[in-house]
Amino acid sequence: MSGAPRLADGARRLVAATNNGGKLREFRRLLVAHRWDVVSLAEAGWTGALHEPGVTYAENALAKAAAVSAALQLPALADDSGIEVDALHGWPGPLSARWLGPNATDEERLAGLVAEVDRRCPGERHVRYVCVVAFCRPGAEPVIAHGECLGTLTEPCGDGGFGYDPAFLSDDLGVTFGAATDVDKDRVSHRARALRRLAESGVLDPTLGAP
Repeated sequence: MSGAPRLADGARRLVAATNNGGKLREFRRLLVAHRWDVVSLAEAGWTGALHEPGVTYAENALAKAAAVSAALQLPALADDSGIEVDALHGWPGPLSARWLGPNATDEERLAGLVAEVDRRCPGERHVRYVCVVAFCRPGAEPVIAHGECLGTLTEPCGDGGFGYDPAFLSDDLGVTFGAATDVDKDRVSHRARALRRLAESGVLDPTLGAP
């Protein structure tokens, strides 16, 4: 199985409330040091659908994590993330995975966004990646954390990552997330920063009693 090494002894189960394989791999890499055994929805026995009923990242992340945690009576982690074009006042933002319709592929959304930016604000390609993560446990208050990173929308380069990564030229790295190594991306990405802030809250402490 791809992603970070799976833990066994001493690890606690955490359900990744996502159907996105790229996010699952990143969660596993980023949380391995916190002694969580991050399992997929299928591995946890979830058979329902995930819904994003809100208009903000936080509302959507919380809805997914809360539903999965309540149904499975396990800790659950979800995120909602997107790319925001400064010149378009943050569009597409929380609509990043849906603005081109429910059946569009990553490649179609990426090419469509580049074309849309060139049409509506040519030459204005400053963007940011935003991620909000929500951590829910039975019997405990949810915890939410935010992370973001800055970059420039560019012509696609690299076949790594997922989503808009090949067209996100990172200010921190000087290469696109699609061309970056996992190690480098995990140092500076919006998802990594959100999870670091979540860890700072103490909720990922492996000594906490599991419900």
